[in-house]
Amino acid sequence: MFEFLKTVLIILWIYYAIKLMMRWLFPKILPWMMKQIFKKALGSNQSFGSQDASSFDSFSTKEPGTKTNKSSTPRSKKVVGEYIDFEEIEE
Repeated sequence: MFEFLKTVLIILWIYYAIKLMMRWLFPKILPWMMKQIFKKALGSNQSFGSQDASSFDSFSTKEPGTKTNKSSTPRSKKVVGEYIDFEEIEE
């Protein structure tokens, strides 16, 4: 029985120690984390803009009369069924 109480007390001590440390450390860590996330967001946004412009240029340089490869986008010509319009019957 003593070992069980000792284990419970150790678990409670660890829980409150982590809770206290987070109360002191979280206000210092949160601004740093937000700066890092903001830098990553700006960096990915800027690289996306440069990729977007280059891909737009590659599409705009094609000639209007040039045919594309239609085998790359297959279309199904299978007839699925007939459309039936149901009406409500009043009794």
